[in-house]
Formats: sequence, structure tokens, C-alpha cells
Amino acid sequence: MGLLTLLRHGETDYNAKSLFQGRVDEPLNAVGEEQAKRAAASIGEVDRVITSPLQRAKKTAEAFGISADVDEQWIECNFGEWEGHPISSIDSDKWERYKTDLSYKPPGGESIQEVNQRVFASLDNLSIGEQEHLLVVTHTLPIKSAFHWVLGVEIPILRTRLSTASYTQIGFFGDERILLNFNVTS
Repeated sequence: MGLLTLLRHGETDYNAKSLFQGRVDEPLNAVGEEQAKRAAASIGEVDRVITSPLQRAKKTAEAFGISADVDEQWIECNFGEWEGHPISSIDSDKWERYKTDLSYKPPGGESIQEVNQRVFASLDNLSIGEQEHLLVVTHTLPIKSAFHWVLGVEIPILRTRLSTASYTQIGFFGDERILLNFNVTS
């Protein structure tokens, strides 16, 4: 079995303050750096690492001690004008529409449908060896998109929760993909 582990980056100050982060390139805070170390110890040895280009993901990937390939397809959703603002400050009708209409874009941002398209394309083209353990260090919405992809059903992905530095694992058994773990923390 090939194993794909999707790891959400460790905590940043934006996470601690419940602010939309999106493409804002925030560094890990001290808690996030410790979370990255614990996640690496919990996940164990990996054969290959892919990371989002944002520094919070790259710094989390460093905890594994091997070089990582940067892949833009694993970057977080662009929340446009919402970035840097708390969820509570977003117009409730717009927020509800974003959660229920996959094609809705925040002003200047990206839709969930667009995130799904790039993540699904990356997963469809992913080559994982039979005994290989691939780690992708990424963000909330790309991991939720992968969850959607592996289950093969359209689900309201914003109704799932991912903790910082949590991991989700997908087993690759020939042509079959199976969700093994979701939102595991260490």
C-alpha cells in the first residue's frame, strides 16, 4: 500500500486569533513550531515531501528533516478581501453562500470549486509507489478537497473541522483509494 499523509501546517498568530489567513504568508508561532515537531514524531518516516509555497507550510515540512518540493496546487484558498478579518466580521449572507455554493467567490478571492479543481488534478496525477509514504504539507481547504476526492461524493466540506498540525491519511491500493484517518493530532 502506498500512503499519502496530508498535514495541515502548525499554528500561526492568525489561527490563534481566528482570522481568515488564506494567502497571507504568516510564519508559524511558537506553538506552531512545537506542533510541527510533534506531528513529525507522530507521523514518522516519510519517503518524499511536497509542500505549499507558503512559509507556514514550508516551516512545518522542515520538521521532517528531508528536502521538500514546492507545489502551488497545494496553496490555501485565496479568500480575497476576507483575508486578515475574523469570520464574525463577514456578512452572514455571504458567509452562508460561501459554505453552500461551491462556485461562490469571496470578493477578489477563489471559490471552493476552484480549490477542488486544482487539488483533484494534483491527486489524479499523483504517483505513489506501492510501499511509498508521501507527505503533503498544506492547508485546511486543500485537505478538505482531498477528503471530498477520496470519498467520491460532493459533501459540504466546510462542515468538517481540521485542527492545526493535524493529519489525514489516504491509502493507495492499486487503483483504489481509501480514507484511513482524518484530523489526527499528536
